Amino acid sequence: MRVIVVEDDPMLRATFVTALAHLGVEVAGSAETADHALALVDEHAPDVVTLDLRLAKEPEPADAGLRIAERIRARYPEVALLVLATRPKVAHAEKLMALEEPPRAVGLMAKDSLGDMELITDAMNRVVKGQIVIDPQLVRQLLTPRPARAASSADPLARLTPREREILSLVATGLSNLAIAQKLSCALSNVERNLTTIFHKLGLVSADEGEQRSLNRRVLATLIYLRAGNQSER
Repeated sequence: MRVIVVEDDPMLRATFVTALAHLGVEVAGSAETADHALALVDEHAPDVVTLDLRLAKEPEPADAGLRIAERIRARYPEVALLVLATRPKVAHAEKLMALEEPPRAVGLMAKDSLGDMELITDAMNRVVKGQIVIDPQLVRQLLTPRPARAASSADPLARLTPREREILSLVATGLSNLAIAQKLSCALSNVERNLTTIFHKLGLVSADEGEQRSLNRRVLATLIYLRAGNQSER
C-alpha cells in the first residue's frame, strides 16, 4: 500500500510517517499544502491519501482537507481518501460521501486515533478496498436516541428497534456482517435477518441482490443514519 500523508504540523507529520514506515507501509511522500499534495499524487499514484482536515497555510484552512479530497477524487477516482479531523462531524462525513455517486473509498477518523496505528492502518486498508469508514466515536454519539428524534414521525430511524439501530450503527462504521456478529456475540444469520428488516424499513429494497447492490444499500443506509443524526444536532 502506497500512501501520501497531508499534515501541516511538522512534528505530527514526521511521527505519522515514521510510524507507518515502521509498520511496513510505503510512504511515497508528505505535504502540508494542497498544491504540494496534488503534485505528489501526480508523481506517485498512491493507493490512499491521508488528509488533515485543517491546514493552516491554505486560504480557507478549516476544511481544506475536504477540498483537497474533492480535487483528488475528480482527477484520480481510484485513489482512496482518509480524512483526519480533531473533531469529526456528521457534516464532514456527508461531504466525503457526496464526492461521487455511489460513494466509496472514503473515510473520516478522529486525529486522536493516530495513537492507535493498528486502527488507522485498518481504516486505510478498508478505504483502499473501496469501503466507507466512519470514526466509531462519531457513530456512538449518533447512536444515543434523543427525545426530539424519537418524537419525529419523519425520522426514518424512528421505525427501527433498539437492536436494529445498534446494528445499523455498526454498518455505519464499515463493519462486515461477520464482524458485526462477532462484536455482538450473535449468529451471522441473526445479523443478516436484522439487516433485511432494516433495509425494508428504510425503503432500500431491490430485486437485484448482487454484490454491488448490497454494498450500495449499506452505503445508503449509512447516509440515512448520518443525516438523521445531523438533523438532531441542529
